[in-house]
Amino acid sequence: MARKFTVTSSRRYIKAADEDFEDNFDMDEFEADEEGVADALDDMADNVEDLQDAVEDVIDEDEVEISINNNITDHFIAECDRCGGVFISAVVDSDQQIDHVSGVCPLCGRETDQYLKWIIKSVNE
Repeated sequence: MARKFTVTSSRRYIKAADEDFEDNFDMDEFEADEEGVADALDDMADNVEDLQDAVEDVIDEDEVEISINNNITDHFIAECDRCGGVFISAVVDSDQQIDHVSGVCPLCGRETDQYLKWIIKSVNE
């Protein structure tokens, strides 16, 4: 079965301006504005450089100093029960048997049990 399509159209009138178009664009004014923008950008770049210099003067980098004697010998390495993170604990090896400590994990910041897994020994021992 064939479909029937109907096409409709309308007539519209296009009107044009009766007057001639006048060129009101002033090239000298445009160039003056362009120079003003360039000057403003130069001033902004100078201000940024001044700010960078001021920040560099204030920030004084610390010297890198790594201590070989770090007093972690005989401390336990603990594992957080919650996040599984491993860190050096404040617990020192002693004659008492300690399985875990409870407290705030320094890695996840939550109250957890921290199981003492390993003991740090000096290489010289």
